[in-house]
Amino acid sequence: MQIINQIKQDIFSANGKLIDNFYLIREKRGVHVYKCVYDGISAVVKYFENEDDKREIKNYRILKKHNIPTIRILAYGFSSIVMEDITVSDNWRLGIAEDLHDADIAESLADWYFTFHENGISVTGLKTLYFEYDEITEENIKMLCKKFPEATDTFSYIITKHDKLRKLIDKPSYTLVYNDFYWTNFIVQKDKRQAIVFDYNLLGKGYRYSDIRNVCSSLSEEAGKIFVDEYNRLYVNKYGMNRTKEEYTEKQIDDICGPLFSLIYHVKPKIDFESGNLPEWVKEISDGTLLHRAKKLLE
Repeated sequence: MQIINQIKQDIFSANGKLIDNFYLIREKRGVHVYKCVYDGISAVVKYFENEDDKREIKNYRILKKHNIPTIRILAYGFSSIVMEDITVSDNWRLGIAEDLHDADIAESLADWYFTFHENGISVTGLKTLYFEYDEITEENIKMLCKKFPEATDTFSYIITKHDKLRKLIDKPSYTLVYNDFYWTNFIVQKDKRQAIVFDYNLLGKGYRYSDIRNVCSSLSEEAGKIFVDEYNRLYVNKYGMNRTKEEYTEKQIDDICGPLFSLIYHVKPKIDFESGNLPEWVKEISDGTLLHRAKKLLE
């Protein structure tokens, strides 16, 4: 009841409108999501207890300012955001697991991501946004070395080359990246002609390649190929050339930094190196593959 009262006060203070009839959808680590009635219509409200999570409110504003399609926002509070209830929409539906195999939806997602990346280049203050690879610090690598002695050679090498790695990380051009693609995080027009990704808590700056890789890791192989083909078609149509050179540089960095970031991110709960069912990116760290890649790039 306390959270509900805080949401009511937050929205009323922001725009003087009433919000009521709350039904909890989910609550996780201080982010509360409710169905509700806002200004007389069905809606969904997200409330953020923690200051860091409130960046999502700012992120929705960034996307709107830069003409990037998002789920329709009905109200911005100081700690809350009220959005369209897709479950009662005539034109849209929530994503489902089967969408990850759908060619038409893969194409529509590529269209959204292309607009997202293209318009994201010009975001004011882009360099100040959240960046996953900022977590790859000497301190964090030393922490990994203590927790996972099986990969000491890899971590020790990364530490000795940390300054050079940081310079390489800043070499490619940045744009907005989503970082958190999955079927639970997008909506689809019922005719499949458009798809929109939502839930922007992990939105930040980064590389196109990393974002595309993140999408394709969830799509089926066929849908992933369609996504990449459509994205590349849009790029060539606009610029008259492909991104082969830029993509190669981004991939070299991502092949090293992606697994390192994932391991840092997943330290809690701890990943057991002795397990027989390790994620592929963990195996790459422990079996010397990542060390080989790092030496190839950093020597």
